[in-house]
Amino acid sequence: MTTLPMDAILLLRLAYIICALLVLVIASVPPLRARFLDYGPRTARQNDGKSVEESEKGPNFVLVMLDKAGSICVPHSWFTSFYAVSVLSSLFWASEVMLKGPFFGAVARNLSHGNTMRFEQVVVTWLLMFAQGSRRLWECLTLSTPSKSKMWFGHWVLGVLFYIGTGLAVWIEGVATLQSHKFTINDLTLTGPNPRTIVGILIFILSSGMQHDCHAYLASLKKTPKGENKSEYRLPDHPAFHISLTPHYFAECLIYTSLSILAAPQGEWLNWTFVAALFFVVVNLGVTADGTRKWYREKFGQEAIAGRARMVPSIY
Repeated sequence: MTTLPMDAILLLRLAYIICALLVLVIASVPPLRARFLDYGPRTARQNDGKSVEESEKGPNFVLVMLDKAGSICVPHSWFTSFYAVSVLSSLFWASEVMLKGPFFGAVARNLSHGNTMRFEQVVVTWLLMFAQGSRRLWECLTLSTPSKSKMWFGHWVLGVLFYIGTGLAVWIEGVATLQSHKFTINDLTLTGPNPRTIVGILIFILSSGMQHDCHAYLASLKKTPKGENKSEYRLPDHPAFHISLTPHYFAECLIYTSLSILAAPQGEWLNWTFVAALFFVVVNLGVTADGTRKWYREKFGQEAIAGRARMVPSIY
């Protein structure tokens, strides 16, 4: 196989950063934001199938083309596929690493080895990422209710690519260790955790628990006591939603923070590939949280959301 013109780790980090910047650009341009980021109840109102700008100012070629691009949507239920991809990506790369498969070899040949993760770090990070993907997949299958909401096709593609890349990020900074490691039954033996592992796992468990609690609560808002679907929306009253309008997004950021701590190569404070992934998560969810706050304010009034952060308590 041919070698890449750039180190694979650097390429992966750049991909996360470029995607994050793309989201910021789209979010900062109103015509793009309305067409490509809003979905569900936050979707911009249309006027007889025409864009607001077109209705007010007459036909505009650029706006018409943007409308056509923005109309390429998929059901919002396709969110489930993100976590199916995450689980499959984890399983695929686990088999590639264990068998020293061709895809693992292709990545390994395109790395300039520096500090590396320990084998135990790779295992723990893989297990937690697999647990995260599996939990979110289970939640989507059991907590989600039928909806007519849609999301832009590009948003869906970006999400799929993110989870494919994150399956790779789990082990890519431990390639030097994995190449020399011989898998045996002794790998199943547990070793005592160090302080970094304890801190990382604690953050992961607490964040995952908080996120699941928020998801279960939000799902309950869409059901009547008899289990029927509700059509109206109301402001969440769960304690976590009193300090943040999107505490489940905040929990997601903490989950990737924990992974960046756990997967830090020897001699490093953090795993910078996971930090790049975290940057994308913060930007993507931060933009969505801002849209959520604006929608809540329009629907329930400023007083109803006063004192509640968009996403990160006391910061944003």
